[in-house]
Amino acid sequence: MENLVAKRYAKALMGIDGITLSDAIEQLGALAEAIESSSELKEFLLSPLVSSSKKFDAIIAPLKEKLDPKVFALLELMAQKNRLSLIPELKAILEKESRLASNHFNGVIESADELESSLVEKLAQKLQKYSGSDIDLEVKKSDIDGVKVEVSDLGLELHFSKESAKKALIEHIQKAL
Repeated sequence: MENLVAKRYAKALMGIDGITLSDAIEQLGALAEAIESSSELKEFLLSPLVSSSKKFDAIIAPLKEKLDPKVFALLELMAQKNRLSLIPELKAILEKESRLASNHFNGVIESADELESSLVEKLAQKLQKYSGSDIDLEVKKSDIDGVKVEVSDLGLELHFSKESAKKALIEHIQKAL
């Protein structure tokens, strides 16, 4: 439900003339990071004991000079509706929209073994050719027995493991007999 509400605020922010996605993301960035990293701030924003006007006065009002007036007005509306805790989700939605607009995505390769940079680059090129998008891949070490590639914004997930290859080979042999 919160995601749907945050999407409405994101849609409203994207519909405002004179504000680019990158500007909005930049302006909401530090605020979203502060909310995500501080459990006390999250508690404060979610507390029913603190009025929405006090939350606004404590967190948003001091930023009036640093924020675009339209972004400030949106944050003021969010404060009135007691939805300031949605700022990190709002920023994430705007970042996703920005990636969609620029057709540039980030993905993750998980493997127990070290992968050569040339192999990672070839895989990125194949995925770019398949999807028609620019894709940057980051390698993460994990304990899986194989390789997993995920580009979540595009809904791409590839998984190859020794166990699945072994099962497929056994099935193929059994069908051939």
